[in-house]
Amino acid sequence: MRKALAMTAALAAAMTTAGCVIVVGDDGETKMRYGEHSSGGYVTLDRDGDYSRIGGDINLRGRLGGDLSLVAGDVDADRLDVGGDVSIAAGDINYAGRVGGDASVAGGDIDWAADVGDELSLAAGSLAVSGRIGGEASIAAADMNSRAVYTHGLNANGNDIHLAGSIAGPLKIVAVGEIRRRRDYHDDDGRVSLAGAIHDGGDICSRSVIIRSSARISGTLRVWAETEPQIEAGAQAGNVVFVARDGRDCDDVDNVFDHS
Repeated sequence: MRKALAMTAALAAAMTTAGCVIVVGDDGETKMRYGEHSSGGYVTLDRDGDYSRIGGDINLRGRLGGDLSLVAGDVDADRLDVGGDVSIAAGDINYAGRVGGDASVAGGDIDWAADVGDELSLAAGSLAVSGRIGGEASIAAADMNSRAVYTHGLNANGNDIHLAGSIAGPLKIVAVGEIRRRRDYHDDDGRVSLAGAIHDGGDICSRSVIIRSSARISGTLRVWAETEPQIEAGAQAGNVVFVARDGRDCDDVDNVFDHS
């Protein structure tokens, strides 16, 4: 997550090169191409080695054997297969395809539909995520909709969080970590909605929790919230332990949420 958040600083610097595109090749040499615009089409890759690019909007397809690094305005990756790691800092990001290594991505609106071989870090304003995640996952977004399959745990932080798909391994969710008493909250502020399979229980700190009828929860799920979890008919809720949050910050209710 630290890598994803740090890339936002790189994004600001990249905007100063909006009139050009900088391409870094396998040999480390940097080439600047003025007046190049990719918004009307896609660059198709079919190469080994790494590919780095800084510029305006970037549209990519194809295959890359090494690492991909992008700092851009908007990014559209359509059926893009990357064998190594992926690092992206941009505005709106659409990524469909596969990542063989780690993926660290920061943007405004992110639509992530890709399998990841190792760790996944996403930071966004609005986030939709799907695919199979082979390593630990850390995601942060104001509005989050996940249908992904997490095989080694999930750490999620946001405002309105909806989780379908499935989660195996450690699960930690924080929605509105600090409650401000003078703020008027909407119903969806600090809401966590569970609609998929949770295999090993987990810990949730939020304002409210809804366990949908499609949810299948195994293990102990500990919930700190302002109200008791709402469990819809048909849900298999397992062992849900509720503790009233009583307006406390999440890092004050239990040390499991320290530094969330």
